[in-house]
Amino acid sequence: MDKSLGWLILWLQLDWVSSKQEVTQSPEALNVRERDSVVVNCSYTDGALYSLQWFRQDPGQGLTFLLLIQSNQREQTGGRIKVSLDTATRQSVLYIAASQPSDSATYLCAVR
Repeated sequence: MDKSLGWLILWLQLDWVSSKQEVTQSPEALNVRERDSVVVNCSYTDGALYSLQWFRQDPGQGLTFLLLIQSNQREQTGGRIKVSLDTATRQSVLYIAASQPSDSATYLCAVR
């Protein structure tokens, strides 16, 4: 039996910034095939970072917390999701391994 791979659509959006932080995410939107890996970047301008959080939001729903990474940490993992933080380049990366249709959502990073 031939199985065709489904498509996932991930909308990436940034809503929160602290008073002096400017935060950008890339790419803004992403289409991936089921089981592909997903990489989302979050860059911030101010070096005074306490922590960075990643959330997802399903259509018509509130935010769901994914992972928090503190400034003294380099990596956090939870299931198929991994988050890295490089304070030297002021960038965090969200990785989703083996994407599934249920991963279709809006993903947001928030800097504190």
